[in-house]
Parts: sequence; C-alpha cells; structure tokens
Amino acid sequence: MPRIARCLRCAAWLLAPLLAGAGEKAREQSPAKLIERLGDTSCAARDEAFEALVALGEKAVPALQKAEKHPDAEVRLRAATALHRIHWQIGPKLAARIGDLMHAFERRPIGDREMVCRDLAMVGLSDSVPTLKRVLATDPSNAVRQAAARALVLLGDEGLAALLEAGVKTDGLNPYTVAVRIHLGNSHLERSEYDKALEQYKKALELEPKNSIALYNVACTYSRMKKLEEALDALERCIEAGYRDVGWMEKDPDLDNLRDEPRYKALVRRLHEKDE
Repeated sequence: MPRIARCLRCAAWLLAPLLAGAGEKAREQSPAKLIERLGDTSCAARDEAFEALVALGEKAVPALQKAEKHPDAEVRLRAATALHRIHWQIGPKLAARIGDLMHAFERRPIGDREMVCRDLAMVGLSDSVPTLKRVLATDPSNAVRQAAARALVLLGDEGLAALLEAGVKTDGLNPYTVAVRIHLGNSHLERSEYDKALEQYKKALELEPKNSIALYNVACTYSRMKKLEEALDALERCIEAGYRDVGWMEKDPDLDNLRDEPRYKALVRRLHEKDE
C-alpha cells in the first residue's frame, strides 16, 4: 500500500496551514462528502478532509465508523485514525507533538497508561488537557485516573480548571484552587453566563470567605444581572474584607447599574475617607 505509506510520512508541520481551511470545510461539507475526499488523489486534499472530520467531532463518528469498511485501504486507515483522534480529543497541535503516544492506549498495561499521562503533560503541555480529561473520565483504573489528575495539576491553572470542570476535588492538590475558581468565574462572566460565574465565585468563597476579589466579582455579576441589593451586599462585604481600589471601582463598567444607588455612593465615600 504505497499511497498509505507516503501519506503517513507527511510531516506534521505541513498540516498546520491547512487547519483554518479545514475548519471552513467542516462547516460547509457533510461527513459523507469529506469521507469521499479521504480517497482523493491529492495528499493535501486528503489531509484537509481528515482534519475537517476530526474537527466535526461526534457528528462525524457514524460516517467514520461506516468508512472503516470502505474498499479503499487509505480511507479505512484514515477513518480509524480520525475516530481515535476524536475519542481521545487529540487536536492537531497535540497530534503533531505526540505522534503515536496514544496508540492502543486502552489496551496497554496500567503502568504504561500511567506513564503516558505523565508524558502527555510533559510533551503536549496545555494542548493535552482535553485528552487527559478524557482519560480521567473513561479509564477503568483508579491508578490511571489519578495519574491523569496529577498530570493536569502539573499543567497549572489550566489543568486545575479542567479538573474543577470535571468535578474532581482538588482541595489540597494545589494552593491555587481559589484563584482557579475565580478564573473560571471570570471566564463565565465574560460570556454573560451569570449563574455559572456565581457558582464558581461562591465555591471560592467557601474556601476563603473573606476573599475580596471573589466578593468584588460577585458584586459585578449581580450588578450586571440588575440584582442591585445583592450586588451592594457583596460590595459591602468586599470592602469589609479589605478591598481599597476605589479608582477602579468608580470606572468599572460592571458596576454601572449601581452608580445612582445611595448605598453605593456611601461606600465610595467610605473608601475615599480611608485614603485621606
């Protein structure tokens, strides 16, 4: 099968420029059409269709499963590889870095799978987060799941955020758990996902009830929700916890809904008095 061998030798770095176009193709073409292009005479076209199928994720799985029985060996191989990438959430950047590190992962001994988790973090860095989350969610071995959790911790805030989103208890694993909760809350707030933002801030406050940053962000969230009394209560607690940046508070657009409130004006006066 010389055509397969040639394609497998395509340098990973050559795929990167194709990915932007592949994303567009994924939106424009059905999985069935993309499967047809897996057997194209052009290697570039095959690569583009392959990455587009991977980008489609679960939507492409039924068509790819059918393609595993395609008469063209090239199509069968690429379909199986795409299914593997989708299952393990391996993006193009991670694929270029790790090669076949995840090959037959689920059939390897437990010790090998533990080492793969460590290697994913070391080689794949932040691009390995989705794959480690998948291991954490699906591996039958508690030891391997723990290895995936440790690998995510090694990746810092982004890895911890993934653990928190996966519902894994991280207390004691890393001193920055509160900061990660606040970071997640900020991400939700930026997307106007107010309930999710409040959930993260409140979890941070369960660990540090007088964290002025979390309290300030709770005030911002309630203000944007136009729940003015709740916002003012949080802002008052924030100031009692030590918040002093009245300059930022007065220009922060998140607090615009509070400007005309007498309680807000009183809090501003109190902060100015403390600065004198």
